[in-house]
Amino acid sequence: MIKNITKIKSKIKNQKLWESLFLIFAFCILHFNVQPVNAQNKELKAGHEASLNALKDELLSYFEPVSGKIVSVEGNSVKIDIGEQKSAKPGMRLHAFKEGVSFIHPVTKEFLGRVEMPVGSIEITSAYARESLAVIMKGKPEDFSTSKIKIPGTKIKILFFQGNVDWFLGDSYYQMLKESGRFELIDTGLETDDMSKIISEAKTKGAEVALVLHSEDSKEHANLTQKLLWVGDSKQFSEKNVLVDIAYVKELRFKLALFGPREGEALLAFRLPFGTRRLAVGDFDGDDKPDIVLASGNSIMIYSIAGSDLKILWDFKVPLAGDILWIDTIDVNKDRRDEVLITSIHNGEVESYIYELKGSAFSRLWQSKNTFIKKLGNEIVAQEYRKGDGYDGNVFSLVHSGGTYKRGADIKLPSGVNIYDFQIVKSFDGKQATLAWDDRGYLNLYNEKGIRIWISPEDFGGFSEKFKKDSPAVMVERGEWSVKDRLIVKDIEVIASKRKPLLGIARGLGYKSSEIKSLLWTGISMEERGMLEEIGGEILDYSLVGDKIVVLSKPMLWLRPKNILKGESPFGTMLYIFSLKGR
Repeated sequence: MIKNITKIKSKIKNQKLWESLFLIFAFCILHFNVQPVNAQNKELKAGHEASLNALKDELLSYFEPVSGKIVSVEGNSVKIDIGEQKSAKPGMRLHAFKEGVSFIHPVTKEFLGRVEMPVGSIEITSAYARESLAVIMKGKPEDFSTSKIKIPGTKIKILFFQGNVDWFLGDSYYQMLKESGRFELIDTGLETDDMSKIISEAKTKGAEVALVLHSEDSKEHANLTQKLLWVGDSKQFSEKNVLVDIAYVKELRFKLALFGPREGEALLAFRLPFGTRRLAVGDFDGDDKPDIVLASGNSIMIYSIAGSDLKILWDFKVPLAGDILWIDTIDVNKDRRDEVLITSIHNGEVESYIYELKGSAFSRLWQSKNTFIKKLGNEIVAQEYRKGDGYDGNVFSLVHSGGTYKRGADIKLPSGVNIYDFQIVKSFDGKQATLAWDDRGYLNLYNEKGIRIWISPEDFGGFSEKFKKDSPAVMVERGEWSVKDRLIVKDIEVIASKRKPLLGIARGLGYKSSEIKSLLWTGISMEERGMLEEIGGEILDYSLVGDKIVVLSKPMLWLRPKNILKGESPFGTMLYIFSLKGR
């Protein structure tokens, strides 16, 4: 049972007055940020930043991009030509590789580098001015002779575990690390002191390093401890303590508290105490009552709405222990009982599944590796996946026949449009077109000949699920592939979500709010209108059920309503249910 935060029974009577007050609050806060009231505040801010900068510098010191070579190998020990003058220090881990054949750009013929064949990894044990001693952590000693070594300049994946640290202080540090551009920070909703569980979570989410914070507070200071651990073998390689003035923590609370999410028009709002990122709605037992499907990690949980609470009905795990990329529901057998469509990813491997309720538990009907799936109208469509590249080949129908699922005909789509990019739309006069996201976050409308006839005047805020394409050389970037936001057809309209960054185009600081847009193609032009405005934070996913819309949102800067001044763990999500009557 998940406790309902609030059931909202009244609406804001004067929306314009509220918006005016909000703008005044925002102006005051921004003014407060750039105009400290006295010298004491300046000193406080400087002291606070110096403390967190010390933690950041400690973390950065282990990941300075550097390259060199193996000088000698003796048993499991090696000597390298990188020393303290190149920022080498004990605890650092470097990749070892040998160079293979060169590769060039297929069009410009420009030399891009050489293929790097991994040998293993080493950890520095002693560092001197011009050289260091290290031990082999992974690989065969005989392969390390004449090998090269490096810490690449690509982002390091770090699990950020805030522990008992006041949320506002932890978030300030989180943003500082994010703005450094050196790390890909991975959130976690864990609330535990068990280091083995933290490491297990980090492994599941594909992190290389676990950053664990802990605080022991007094009346004057927060004694902040940062521990850094290698995820592969759970070895701790750094521990650092700093003091932060409690007065500054209180100042942070005051500044950020005014940016809480708005729930004014929600029928129901629930706080979910886990990091849910995907949702769907379906009827799985044929009782004509919709159930809500939530995905967290590789866990699927299905709830009913019981009065003003959520009641758990069923739960199960998909075999691939990673993250859910997409979920849908569809009645394949036409028996008024939906099946669940799931696509997940783990360590670069994609796998899809179809589950149905049999008796009192869900049973797997179908699974396929290297395949994406989703619902399109009343059928299932799929697309192949190539590891390291993302989408591969054409989108095609997945046909259910004789109790099995087989590949059907290709879906005719504009060039470059992939499975999670599009929806098929129709105008008043029956003309058919394809509405699709591009990689920049703009919506594009293509006619039946695949010619683009409209593009949205602005982007919709980008996408949260992005993956880097593999490169034969660590230092060469090949771009990204992404899972786009859901597009839902409602009658002849298409519904899309739009995110609003906290400060203009600075998405790295988070999203202050989101909205739900409706788009209608008349056959001549595209009409756009707002359905729901100012939903607090970043919309992660949403689904329609009758005249209601269910929205999954991560509050702005992960603030939780009603706990906004308590400094509690921020890594939950909000589930809202809105009425679409009259919209």
